[in-house]
Amino acid sequence: MSKRGVVGMLTAAAMVAAVGAGPIAFAKSKPPTPSGDMNLRFQGFELAGAAGTQQVSIDGIGQLSVNSSGDITTGSETFTAVNPLTPESDVCTGSVTGTITAPTGAFASGTGEFAISLSYTPGTGLGSLCIATTTDLTCNRTLAHKNLTDDLDVGQYHCVVTGVTALPSTTIGASMDAHIDIVSGNNAPQS
Repeated sequence: MSKRGVVGMLTAAAMVAAVGAGPIAFAKSKPPTPSGDMNLRFQGFELAGAAGTQQVSIDGIGQLSVNSSGDITTGSETFTAVNPLTPESDVCTGSVTGTITAPTGAFASGTGEFAISLSYTPGTGLGSLCIATTTDLTCNRTLAHKNLTDDLDVGQYHCVVTGVTALPSTTIGASMDAHIDIVSGNNAPQS
């Protein structure tokens, strides 16, 4: 075979490889990019008053900004608190910070439970039911894209409240559940 024939075959093979790889390269999608913007919803009740004799119903919403390592850098929360015994009701607003901690070991190892801590600081001039608290949650997570398992700012967290502390250090009994989920970005739920 002549040198010209070998060069021609190599050139043709390179063109076939380039054309054949083109559709494959275009078919590969970029991994989802989380936005870190998450919704917060919670409801239930806290026990308040002397010896926890009063039940205060809580129903609230909020927005959280979370980074991929699980730091809740900024957030806001609005909730209605109702004590039917007094009767008293307040609409409480304020800021939220906190952390999301993944389970130890690989994703979904052990119990697969995530721990979330939310610190609420009320705004000024609010009613007596609007107090600074730290709320601890135990959560599991639904994740749409398996390649984002290490990004804690994605998915849908389904939580139960395991403890509420009125700052600086008074433990409050509570029975609440919470949901935290992503609202925008490539990993947001599709409607």
